[in-house]
Parts: sequence; structure tokens; C-alpha cells
Amino acid sequence: MYERASVVQVNTDETVTVMCATEACSNCHAGAFCSTKGKTFNAHNSSGVVLHAGDAVELYLPPGKTIIAGFVALLVPILLFPAGYYLPSLFGNEIAEWVRIVAGIGGIAVGFGISRTFSRMKSREYTPQITRVFE
Repeated sequence: MYERASVVQVNTDETVTVMCATEACSNCHAGAFCSTKGKTFNAHNSSGVVLHAGDAVELYLPPGKTIIAGFVALLVPILLFPAGYYLPSLFGNEIAEWVRIVAGIGGIAVGFGISRTFSRMKSREYTPQITRVFE
């Protein structure tokens, strides 16, 4: 996926803080569901191009990595709800429904913990890369 963004701030660790450009937002197919519209996020400047605040850049994140990140962030917690819900059944047949529900919610919490750990461990790999600077 290629996206156009504006540089907001240049950081010291080969990253820059960027924000989706408003003209790019108007043409984006995911505009209604975008979580970065008006928000800033980091992008990796591996090419070492000198950037300044206000520069327009092109970002790239491979589609496969985007799908994996979305799966881990959203589906892992949802899939762990049934696992947590049925886990108390291993300890007996007469488990109250509220215990199963609480265990299911606990499964969701574990799923979000897994997502958070994955995000921290793989953050550099899943950070968008700057591919070029627009004039």
C-alpha cells in the first residue's frame, strides 16, 4: 500500500512523525474508517533522505503485513473469547453462566495483551517506510 503523507516532525532515530495529507484523505477508499485522519504516526526513513517539516512523502507498507497486523490486533482478541468462555467447562459441568462470561472477557483481555506484545516486538518491522519525497 502506498500512501501520501506530510512530515510533521523529524526525529533523531531515523523516524519522522507524519500525518496523512488532506488531499490524500479525500481520495482514500478507507476514508470513513480511517484511524489516522488528523492524527500523527511514525514512519521510518531508512534511505536517509534529509527531510523537513512540511515535506510531502510517499509511505509504503506491504499489504501482507497490513493484513497480519489487522488480524493480530482485531481477530486474536475475538477468537480468544470462545476459548475463555469454554475454559471453565474443563473444571466441571455445573459452572455458572456469569463465570463463563467473565472467563470469555478474560480471553479478550489476554488477546489484547498478545496484540500489544506483538506490536511492541514487531513495531519497527510494521512501521511504514518512506519511499520517496515529492517536490
